[in-house]
Amino acid sequence: MRLYDMFDQNSAFNGQQQQPQQQPTVRFTENASSFMNGSPLGLHTDMNLEQILLELDRLIRTSGITTCALLPPNHDICLRMRQIPLIISRSDRPMQTLLTFVEKVVYMLYKSNTAFAFEAYTGFLQSLFELSRDVEKETMTWIVYSNDERKYNAPVIAMLMRHEMIPMEDYDVLLAKDVKNPPHKAQYAADLLSICLLPSTPVTFLEDHALTIAALLELGKEAPSSVQALLDDIRRRAEAPYETIEKHGMDCLSLRMLLAEWTRLCQHSMTNQRIYRHFAKKVLATTQDKNGQSFFFRLCTETCVDQFLSLRSFSSSFQNRTMQLIDAYAKLVAYMALVDEHDAISIAGRAFSVVILVLAHHHEQRGMNFNQKAFLRILSSLYSEFNKIKSIQVLKVYSDALYALRPTTFPGFAFSWLQLISHRTFMPQLLAGNDRQKGWMICQRLLLELLRFLGPLLDRRVLQKATRQFYRGTLRFLVVLLHDFPEFLSEHYMTFVQVVPHSCIQLRNLILSAFPRVMYLPDPFTPDLRMDELPEFKQDPALVANYTEVLSDEFRGAIDDYVQLQHESFHTMALQYVMDDGVYRPDVLGAFVLYVGAKTADASIKGSPAIVAYKRLLTDMSPEGRYILLNACADHLRYPNNHTQFFSRALLHLFATQPEPIKEQITRVLLERLIVNRPHPWGLLATFIRLIKSPGFWDHDFIRCAPDIERLFDNVSRYIKSTT
Repeated sequence: MRLYDMFDQNSAFNGQQQQPQQQPTVRFTENASSFMNGSPLGLHTDMNLEQILLELDRLIRTSGITTCALLPPNHDICLRMRQIPLIISRSDRPMQTLLTFVEKVVYMLYKSNTAFAFEAYTGFLQSLFELSRDVEKETMTWIVYSNDERKYNAPVIAMLMRHEMIPMEDYDVLLAKDVKNPPHKAQYAADLLSICLLPSTPVTFLEDHALTIAALLELGKEAPSSVQALLDDIRRRAEAPYETIEKHGMDCLSLRMLLAEWTRLCQHSMTNQRIYRHFAKKVLATTQDKNGQSFFFRLCTETCVDQFLSLRSFSSSFQNRTMQLIDAYAKLVAYMALVDEHDAISIAGRAFSVVILVLAHHHEQRGMNFNQKAFLRILSSLYSEFNKIKSIQVLKVYSDALYALRPTTFPGFAFSWLQLISHRTFMPQLLAGNDRQKGWMICQRLLLELLRFLGPLLDRRVLQKATRQFYRGTLRFLVVLLHDFPEFLSEHYMTFVQVVPHSCIQLRNLILSAFPRVMYLPDPFTPDLRMDELPEFKQDPALVANYTEVLSDEFRGAIDDYVQLQHESFHTMALQYVMDDGVYRPDVLGAFVLYVGAKTADASIKGSPAIVAYKRLLTDMSPEGRYILLNACADHLRYPNNHTQFFSRALLHLFATQPEPIKEQITRVLLERLIVNRPHPWGLLATFIRLIKSPGFWDHDFIRCAPDIERLFDNVSRYIKSTT
């Protein structure tokens, strides 16, 4: 029996005469009888199913429930629906029984007249389709592709669309043809679009019905009044968010239709470059100038975001359509830039600026409910398209956008921001590109913002789950940089460690472990290793000097004078400068330690002005200040170079000459950097080995102050002895 024959026998559609069908013919079974006459496939099974279906229909009509969301799991309706697949599976021929039963459910769906009945039968039909994809294919083929007049039931089709059972693009194409060709289905199309687009929570979006709306617009004055009213409502809906905004003479509905048309073009396999460029020129002519382009970009961006957020709880099919819309928009912006080559960078800048403004609005309005995924997709798609241009200017525009979206300003976008800056096609282009100076400075600025955001989070005693995940992602990103671009970390290490809290020991070690790939590191466990005999220790490390920006010109001048004259008043001035209202400033103290140390690195360690300054600060500072100062010295125990040699000798000299509390702090600073997970800087290992091998080290009381500390030192000692 054919599905539409069953409707004839039950007069569900007022007994209208059905014309002979051509293609496609939907046949569920060769010899199935009608709904009323039962099925010869198994009389007992069919009667049971028929009785249960009639009982289910009675329960749906008399339940008084308005939506399936209010249906309890143990309700009689749910129990009946669960019972039916079990009965079908026990029949003699389950596939034939399922085919016949699905016909009856479709008939019950079409004769329903309440919203709850539409929803209940559609959900039940969807669960039956899971038993057989062949049944699903045949049923939906009749509903979508057949020429049967009785299939045009707007509430039924809208409910099927809500349950993602209708192929939206195919249905839009077919419905547009039905509107244009006789018998015209304009009224049915208007009814369907009213149900789908006009509610407060739309079933679908305007872009899903682009061809149908275009066909209705083409009717012009010949369209029924209901169609005109629908188009007016759709136009008002499109313009509502922008009533108070200057639209520069552009129609919002026309712009939405342009976006929808472009999205369809991008999905068509036969579309070529010429068609893309022609359409991009059409959009440029429509938007006219930079203000028009900015408004068009805003409308498209907000459309993409609204669709993504509205469909976030639906299945992957709806999500895929939203992703296709976002990717198509990014592709359109890129082609607009390609067509207008002289204004390409400006177009890219305007597109990214609009995304930033829309993101800022959502971040402020939604607060804790802010959803960052839509903006991640838009930014990554835009960059992916613009990346094809291969220009440092495009990278600069994109990096400026990322800097504007830094997590210290938009913490709700932090995870997506980390994903964007660590993308495999972004960071390598900056670090390995032709313009190394610009690329490295861009990377330094972004990485610095990452560490500034992460630092205060890691300073807390209890780390939230999100903080741990973000920290793990940051570590992985830095490990990649350490492996692929160690020179970048090596030259900018001072800028980075200034913003890393002292409690983040592994993160600090990872940055300090970087060394040039052309360098060969000697084994730090080599017995009687003498740093002064290695030629590498006579070379100054490559270092970006902007770490001194925290030191004023006046103070740097005072340091230069002190190195030459060593006047006593400088020590009081230095102590006051590294403090702010009684609080030590780690960034200033770290810059001072390196600046004065680098000035005197070649001098004798005993008479070095830097050593004198360090000793004076250690004497005048509190334990907290001494800890910060010693950590600043340990930050320069890196790969073999002049600075590593100086600060290694400086720490060993201070340990030999300072009182017991300072010796304990020096040991603590070095040891706590070694007991964390690898990597460990080469200079740190070499210095600590020399320290514990120094005469009398194991006789200090702080080594035996507690059983745990004593056991820790014994383990370290055994490890070092086993490797030497």
